[in-house]
Amino acid sequence: MPSKGDNTRNLILEKAAELFIQKGYSAVTMKDVCEATSLSRGGLYRHFKSTGEMMACLLLDEQQTADEEFSAALAEGKSALQLLDAYIQKHDRFLLSPGSALEVAANQYALLDEVGRKINTSRVWSTVKRLTSIIRLGQGEGVFIDGNPENIAWHIVFFICGIRAQTVLVEPGADFIHTQTDYIRRFLLKG
Repeated sequence: MPSKGDNTRNLILEKAAELFIQKGYSAVTMKDVCEATSLSRGGLYRHFKSTGEMMACLLLDEQQTADEEFSAALAEGKSALQLLDAYIQKHDRFLLSPGSALEVAANQYALLDEVGRKINTSRVWSTVKRLTSIIRLGQGEGVFIDGNPENIAWHIVFFICGIRAQTVLVEPGADFIHTQTDYIRRFLLKG
């Protein structure tokens, strides 16, 4: 059972994420988070010293969850196509959610803060590593195209990063998003 401190920390992160989605990273202040959580400055500072620490925590938690989900799917013996479809579906859900605006805030964080840049780099490498494993598995199963798995993974990651950055700005519909992410599947499949 989570402690009171854990519950407060989770509340802070939830409200900070909402603020980052609404205002972007650079516009959110500690005062904003105090007001959103109804915490005093001291209460907030007991958990986080800056909005950067909050953003870092959100991004690291996201990465850890993705890594754990991927490891669990591998342990279950899922096929490369199942893993790829799960990856695509996860991105579809994210891109169609209001939370996709958090990507803009994460990019601001990476541009404004050295720690943010390192975390963003780690997120990208982690995603490339997971995709490389999926592609290598699919090549071994004979269902994915030949080629260097890591290079292919980088192409997919850059494609997805572009979509993630632009969907907040142009607000495409679900059909457009599904068409774009389906390109990944069609690109990788043999024949």
